[in-house]
Amino acid sequence: MEFRKTKKPFQRKFRTRAERDAARAARAARINTSPGRVTALEAQLKRPGRFTLYVDDHFAMGLSAYAAASVRVGQELARADLENLLRAEQLEQAREKALSLLAVRPRSEQELRQRLAQKNYSEEIITLVIARLGDVKLVDDRDFAKFWVENREGFKPRSKRALQYELRQKGVSSQEIARAVKKVDERDSAYRAAHSKALRYKDLDAQSFREKLGGFLARRGFDYSVTRETVNRLWQEVNGTQENSEQDWEIE
Repeated sequence: MEFRKTKKPFQRKFRTRAERDAARAARAARINTSPGRVTALEAQLKRPGRFTLYVDDHFAMGLSAYAAASVRVGQELARADLENLLRAEQLEQAREKALSLLAVRPRSEQELRQRLAQKNYSEEIITLVIARLGDVKLVDDRDFAKFWVENREGFKPRSKRALQYELRQKGVSSQEIARAVKKVDERDSAYRAAHSKALRYKDLDAQSFREKLGGFLARRGFDYSVTRETVNRLWQEVNGTQENSEQDWEIE
């Protein structure tokens, strides 16, 4: 008989955000900045690249490899030294968190600030991290606005008004928003946004076609004139007729 190892079912470390925040608070409460001599600096087995600092044989804090590089066993540390180590550690953790967020997609400065604040980093730490990332062009609202508009245009076209609203919500300045949406052609965007929907609705009668497609374009932020022009154009294309296309109609 052949025996096979069975994998244990995946278990979340924390079931809720409250549990995670409580664990984080408990770790923070254990941090000790009392002055003394470094008696050990041990690599953490379960967290590669992390170290545990002991001062006078008592746990002081966990450190990243970056922060731990400035510490040696036998070194005398004043309270100010330990507070500087803690600040360097928080700065490195915040930087790593910011980089992990940016690896998913570009972020605006406000968006990144909000996400880091949710992790309870201080305003000072957040400002320093964003400034350093800005120095290497990893955080730049002009580039972000350009990315956002190009991404929307490529996958989910919408009106200038809708794009402007989204970028304002992400804290981008009016000047950068205007620059980003300047070349958007709303009629072209509306047509591309609605084309696949029009094919899906081609068997509907003219009134139902107008209501469904017009409602879709209105939800994408297009105004009445662009919506009406686009719906009439697509009705003619998918049906080969202008039947009822010029009647007055109202978007749902």
